Amino acid sequence: MKTLFLTAMMFMGLGSQMALAHGEDKPGPNGGFIRMPGAFHTEVVPTGANSLKVYLLDIEWKNPSVKGASVLVTHKGTRTTKKECTLESNYYVCQFPKNIDLKKKGELLVEAQRENQKGNVVSYELPLKLQVVDDGHGGHH
Repeated sequence: MKTLFLTAMMFMGLGSQMALAHGEDKPGPNGGFIRMPGAFHTEVVPTGANSLKVYLLDIEWKNPSVKGASVLVTHKGTRTTKKECTLESNYYVCQFPKNIDLKKKGELLVEAQRENQKGNVVSYELPLKLQVVDDGHGGHH
């Protein structure tokens, strides 16, 4: 029983490290915050107190695509507000009402589809920040 528990704990620790290996600890190519909802990445770039851009990037963090794509962002704060984002050149723009401040504590839930591939809902903690990775080396490699 003890061995099973230790094995489960090891996999949980490894899983959390692998989740951050997808870029949550580094800025994206557009200076934003990365999550991986499936076979692609979402990059959220704040553009104001209540607006942001969302790029739909390939697995290599390149080639933003809006083909067969859509983005819906839900802001969870004192209230929950859903916003269908509008397509711009090679990204989506999400403009929330003025009473929403993306710099305050809350959560963004991003539902995205890229090239007809629907991703899982990904969460971005507000205020947006890079995730800290504890690799057990104390910052020394």
